[in-house]
Amino acid sequence: MVAVSEGAANLLVPDVPRRKGPGTAGPWPFYNPTMAVNRDLSAIVLAKWPRPVGSILDGLAATGAWGIRMALEVGAGRVVFNDRSRDATRLIRENLRRNHLIADVRTGDLAENMVERGYDFVDIDPFGPPTPFLDAAFGAARESSGIGITATDTAVLCGTYPKACEKRYAARPLRSAQGAEIGLRILLGYCHRLAVAGGRQIRPILSFSAEHFLRVHVLVESGSASDSMGHVVRVDAGRFIVASGADRGAIGPLWLGPLEDSGVMRRLEPSAWSSVASARLLSLLKAEREMPPFFVTTDELAAGERHSPPKLDRFIEGLRGIGYRATRTHFHPRGVKTDAPQEDTARVFRDLSPSGSTDDSRPAS
Repeated sequence: MVAVSEGAANLLVPDVPRRKGPGTAGPWPFYNPTMAVNRDLSAIVLAKWPRPVGSILDGLAATGAWGIRMALEVGAGRVVFNDRSRDATRLIRENLRRNHLIADVRTGDLAENMVERGYDFVDIDPFGPPTPFLDAAFGAARESSGIGITATDTAVLCGTYPKACEKRYAARPLRSAQGAEIGLRILLGYCHRLAVAGGRQIRPILSFSAEHFLRVHVLVESGSASDSMGHVVRVDAGRFIVASGADRGAIGPLWLGPLEDSGVMRRLEPSAWSSVASARLLSLLKAEREMPPFFVTTDELAAGERHSPPKLDRFIEGLRGIGYRATRTHFHPRGVKTDAPQEDTARVFRDLSPSGSTDDSRPAS
């Protein structure tokens, strides 16, 4: 074991080799330091959660890192820790002692725990896909409760293994520059369909892609009808249109509504314990709020227009200069979200290209 500090917590964790990515399973309680950004953002959003958070369940707790940080940084009234491994629950108790906390620690099945007790917020962060736990989570969710879900099966959701995505999430992905956003929307769509089965619906509060994982924080509310679900087809670089599920090349079903609650997002700020990387990610997420789904990359535009790409910030300012909204996106380092139509997007790109422009490259007035 080795002692580490993360956020406001001091933790004892297994002393195993660290590497980027989802990590490697073993007989020890799982801890991945690259997931600190996940826990940073959870603490930030739960501090401004739109409903009272009196009880929280760290459902697959492992070392207890997530729940301990929520107790210390959010000040939740009651945090319950659950894990099937007795080694994990012993380690959680030690980590609680190190952080001067007292909490209920359970060794058992997550589904049974959720059904037996109601919680204001349940966190589901498994090693592997979250799907085995989601039926029970949405089935047990009470009115206006929250669920946080981490998916590390990004190769499936983002299109590398489309058949596996169809089997696991009942949706068709697309391997593309937009794959991470499509995967995130497939995950939200899957959650919404589960909620609808119980006469509920979801409201995404904060959703994002980072490192090797996708993360959603949703509120479960009354109602079952939603116009936020659908299929899309890709018709051009970064451009998707709503389509029927029967259309050739249709992607989905997926969530087409907002990825966040704009009112909550406006109030989010990095905490004293947030890393630089988390603060940077939050800044991008706030800039993207209320932007339309999907984005275009300068790589795609360069290939389609046969022009060298302008600097990204110059391209964004060019779009804003003719009256459109435009911003960087956290999904791709060379991606731009904008409400500009494809014709004006391409025209501005050509006009600002360092390799020159064509006669019709002037932005529309």
